[in-house]
Amino acid sequence: MNSTGRHGLRGAAVWLAMVVGAAGVLAPGLRADEPADQQGAPARAVRLSNVEGQVQLAQGSKVLADQALANTPLFEGSVLTTGNDGRAEVQFEDGSVARISPDSSLTLQVLKPGGDTEVVLNSGLGYFELQGGGQGGAIRVRFGSAVATGSGFTVLRVKLDQAPGELAVFSGNAHLEGGETLQVDLHGGESVALSGGDSGQYNVAESIEPDSWDAWNTDRDQALTASEAGTSPAQQGAANGSNPAWGDLNQNGSWYNTPDGYVWSPYEASSPAWDPYGTGYWMDQPGYGYTWVSGEPWGYMPYQCGAWNYYNAFGWGWAPGMCQTWWGGGGGWGFNVGIYPPWYHVPLRPVRPRGPRPGNGLRAVGLAPVVAVNRRLPSGSSAMLPPRNGTTSVNLGGHLLMPVQIERSQPVYTYYGAKRASNGESAAARPAYSRQGATGPSGTYPAPHAPGGSRPASSAPRPASAPHPSSSGGGHPASGGGGGGGGHPASSPKK
Repeated sequence: MNSTGRHGLRGAAVWLAMVVGAAGVLAPGLRADEPADQQGAPARAVRLSNVEGQVQLAQGSKVLADQALANTPLFEGSVLTTGNDGRAEVQFEDGSVARISPDSSLTLQVLKPGGDTEVVLNSGLGYFELQGGGQGGAIRVRFGSAVATGSGFTVLRVKLDQAPGELAVFSGNAHLEGGETLQVDLHGGESVALSGGDSGQYNVAESIEPDSWDAWNTDRDQALTASEAGTSPAQQGAANGSNPAWGDLNQNGSWYNTPDGYVWSPYEASSPAWDPYGTGYWMDQPGYGYTWVSGEPWGYMPYQCGAWNYYNAFGWGWAPGMCQTWWGGGGGWGFNVGIYPPWYHVPLRPVRPRGPRPGNGLRAVGLAPVVAVNRRLPSGSSAMLPPRNGTTSVNLGGHLLMPVQIERSQPVYTYYGAKRASNGESAAARPAYSRQGATGPSGTYPAPHAPGGSRPASSAPRPASAPHPSSSGGGHPASGGGGGGGGHPASSPKK
């Protein structure tokens, strides 16, 4: 394999088509000897975008990780369970968000290609910010026997501390139904507490009682709004251009407009030792085998589509396009490295053994549910590379290019936090909650308590404690081995 010094950017585009379009045949990362249960059908995944504290990830009844990792692709049937200090956030392709606070559990019950989506809050407290009007219809939020849907941009809070639950609508309009008798429409600033004796009995209030975790949800809104401010030319017109993961790229690297399309490079790539597959984890997922979970805070979009290529005098860059997810499709996972230098070692995906292999010293590694990776590039990569500071011109594939300037949009604040509606307009002209206090339609509420445990513990199952590096925002692993086949397991299988 040669670098783009010989093939040029046109060669990179050709390799992009080969690696992504025909991954089932050509990509060296695919393994023909994978068991049948790892040859998954085409599937849809969403992003575990933020993890704080103790969060367990399971697929049905199988625990995948005692400590969940940010940037993990979540498939239908994924279950997130937070401990007494845990918080988790899930991003959907249209910008919708689901969050759970400590001692809570959430299941992605339905996640079909095309957009059909249903999430189930099993216990605890959840926030749901729904863009509405998606291609597959409105996201359904189920709790107990009730189902809530939003109309347009809608912000919901569901509490299950007292069954059968309470729904608050901070912004937009929501429809709640359950059984044969429960049918109610709610508007921003209203809440409803369901009756445990009769699902048709409920009390609609024109006010919302604040919760100690409201401020945390607002903080996450503001962080997301900051990262989503601005749209790169590369995502305009892209099939998945509304995915909020694009915003991470705008904040953490530079775009370059080459004759063969846009190339993005992270700021870290100015280091000659940087490797796009140098920091992260392999996670064994039922039906898909080991999938890659990047340890970079921006590491979601560049690992589900497009291709990484190495350019002489520049280093690593990611070319988007042909963004069809690499999981499923009958072939399992294929790494998306197109053109790389002679000294580069391609990532090696762990292979789950088919059966008992007495005396095989690699058996424990192959069966570890999570394998940490911390690779270092060889000495042949010591050439000086230009900085990715957003202002310096670079020689990319023989072309002198300046970074593309991203036009930053101003955040539009909505009634609850700082989340922007998909149409760019404010979802409701109401005051926003803040840490100093919360003003609502019916007056001024007391300031929320600092996050940390004023809510009673729920009956959600607690994940087993296991030492593991923090994964908030996609943090870096503290330890690991070489390629995909080495490293130390980050958690142990459940017995």
